[in-house]
Amino acid sequence: MTANQIIWNGARYNRDENEYKRIDNLENIVEIPKDCDVKDIWAVASYYAKDDVECDARLKELEKIYDTEGKKATVENILSQELGNNKKTVMEYLIVDGILISSLREDEKLLNTVIEYCFDRDYGFFGYKRYIDIGNKLYRKNEKLEEIIKAFEILSKYTIDRAIAIPEPKDEDEGAVETGYYHGMIQLFQTFSSMSYFADDLLLERSYPHGDNRKYIVRATIKEDYDIVLSYKKYKSFINLGNISIYGKYKNLNMIVQYTGFGYLDYRDIEENIAFRSIAIRKVYDKLFEIDIMSDHFGLRSTYVLIYDTDMNTIEGFSYGIYPGFILFNETNIDTPEAIRNFNTNFSKGGYFGEFSNELEYDENNPLTLENFGERMDEIWDMNKKTLEVLGKDYNISMEMIVMDLSGEEPLKRKE
Repeated sequence: MTANQIIWNGARYNRDENEYKRIDNLENIVEIPKDCDVKDIWAVASYYAKDDVECDARLKELEKIYDTEGKKATVENILSQELGNNKKTVMEYLIVDGILISSLREDEKLLNTVIEYCFDRDYGFFGYKRYIDIGNKLYRKNEKLEEIIKAFEILSKYTIDRAIAIPEPKDEDEGAVETGYYHGMIQLFQTFSSMSYFADDLLLERSYPHGDNRKYIVRATIKEDYDIVLSYKKYKSFINLGNISIYGKYKNLNMIVQYTGFGYLDYRDIEENIAFRSIAIRKVYDKLFEIDIMSDHFGLRSTYVLIYDTDMNTIEGFSYGIYPGFILFNETNIDTPEAIRNFNTNFSKGGYFGEFSNELEYDENNPLTLENFGERMDEIWDMNKKTLEVLGKDYNISMEMIVMDLSGEEPLKRKE
């Protein structure tokens, strides 16, 4: 099973028949200083309010609500407003995302509040329901979900620009704070993006056993290991009569968004929840294995989403997110840009593997970059395997050597 969608470096890519293509075209972005502390969402918002009377007035209003009524009141004030296609809307949703990131480990209720605003009751033409009423309320995602996703993309851009500009944290404590923010942003971006991509059918509002007796369209819980689990019931029509659809088929689904890992992925969600009944499931497992190794070699931050039917224990969807690692966030002294530089140097003419570049299918006229890494993941993995197959046995080469700094070594020579 190929991932339906990937996120690389803060941008979404959907899969067509042969490749991943970027799907977003962001608008109304304000450039901020590279060293702006993105963790302080009010500092980010201040650049949207600069020289803009409408944004400035709205920002002051939201700051007052935040100071006097708290986080929940602030996000509800924003999400209850009609959407606009302007800079003010972008600023507002950046604030929503910033508050979510800062509250992720302490406030599960806030995440559920935001998710609830991402769905509307489904009505058909002329305000009438276009489905046969099954006695419960059905919902469909709305455009606010996309605004939240776009804001996460913008925050990703700001965060990565800052990581490049600030080479390292002042101390371990600051590094831990920076890493926690980065991991939370990645996981939440993956969560909302996956809701948009997969949840395109009608969802049933329902209560859950062992819960708080309230009804949820999508119920979010945060596990002890910080994985986010979204639970929902999805309906599909099985009879369509003109503009009338009869909905009766449904699935109880869980969407697991794994906590962001550095250099590894945890497969327990598959092992614990999914029955290995098909080749497709095995392929998902194999793909996660690939990402695991790539994350280790290139110092990536990685997460994945697994959607499974809780009644049948079968996979319904799969996606993953990968982000570059930087010294600002890393526990090691090697970051993704350095690993990419080493990779290109090692396989280029005069590099350690340069003599074998043709048979390993490396083209130094089309080098690997931070920008194209995500869409070339499959190509890089195939090249890694080929390096091991061609050079591993006869030249005692390990896969991790492709990203090592081998500039001080004599280039590898072909054996006679």
